[in-house]
Amino acid sequence: MSFCKYCGKQLQDGEVCTCQQAQQSAGAAQPQQASQQMEAVKKAGANAALDYVNVLKGLFTSPVETVSAFVAKANVIMIAILIGGQAIINMLTRLFDMLIANSKAKVTTGSKELDSLLSSYYSSYTNTKPYPAGSIFKNMLLEILLVAVAAAVIALVVMLLAKAFNKANVTYMQGLAVYAITAVLGIPAELLSWVTGLTSVGFIDRISSCVTVFSNVAGYAFVYIAIRALCKDEKKIPLIMAISYVAVNFLTWVLRLMF
Repeated sequence: MSFCKYCGKQLQDGEVCTCQQAQQSAGAAQPQQASQQMEAVKKAGANAALDYVNVLKGLFTSPVETVSAFVAKANVIMIAILIGGQAIINMLTRLFDMLIANSKAKVTTGSKELDSLLSSYYSSYTNTKPYPAGSIFKNMLLEILLVAVAAAVIALVVMLLAKAFNKANVTYMQGLAVYAITAVLGIPAELLSWVTGLTSVGFIDRISSCVTVFSNVAGYAFVYIAIRALCKDEKKIPLIMAISYVAVNFLTWVLRLMF
């Protein structure tokens, strides 16, 4: 039991008095609490950005140590940001690609007969947009699901097989970290590849292709290093990687059939 410091009314634990002074005091505290929460969010965001930059730099300067430390730590916030960021980037680039395709579609003449005639003579002629609103939404959702499924499957396979082969105490979060480490380089690489791919200049378009290849190859290398940090038996690592990617490929095929 407690008492109001303003009017002396007896209060239950956690109860706020209804007197005017107590209510004014509680109202004044709310903006301060909101400000403190906002500052905490900003600080967390700044720390996450700094951690990301440090990990990205470490992938080029000392990849083995950086990947191993990232997987061992398995920071939940960083993993969520990376996997979520990868899903958002994939969704947005797919969205812009569909919108660009729609913008290049031929417009209708207003006459069904003339549209039909043009279509019969010109195979490239179309009077409809290739991606209606419903198709755009499904493709955006699909991109998010593909990333979520890939992360979940790789995490599960790595956790189960590492435990089976080495009796190692591997957590599911560490399994997610194996996938998340690929997004550290994958996110900026995909953005750069997409932007350079928009140009019609052959040399720049070739750069886009090289960036994609580099990111993919580096991603496989990072996954190998990450699994090695969890599974000490290097002879089993190719098998774990193969099962992981086969499972992801199969479920990706199933998802695409559903959409």
